[in-house]
Amino acid sequence: MPTIISGKNFKLSPAVKDYVTGKLRKLERYSEHIIATKAELDHDTNQRTGLVYRVELSVEVPGDILKAGQKAEHLREAFDVCLPKLERQLKKYETKKTDIRRRKGAARKQ
Repeated sequence: MPTIISGKNFKLSPAVKDYVTGKLRKLERYSEHIIATKAELDHDTNQRTGLVYRVELSVEVPGDILKAGQKAEHLREAFDVCLPKLERQLKKYETKKTDIRRRKGAARKQ
């Protein structure tokens, strides 16, 4: 699964890249149909305090792109809040996919 990590208005450190890549790899346990993942990390330079970091994650699956975003004071905090949102979307995608397969199988048997 290819992973694209991009940073805007700040330099990505190897530690941040490793952290993001490691967390995004855990998404594979929810779906084996993931084509690619993308993480956009942004630092708002116009603000000095408050929600200055923005994380936007997207996962490409067959027929759809799942997205989640979050703003926070710290980069890892924004990422850790955003990741469960994407996990929920992946779980929902997989259950829909299996329900459709079951309905098609039941319709063929009748």
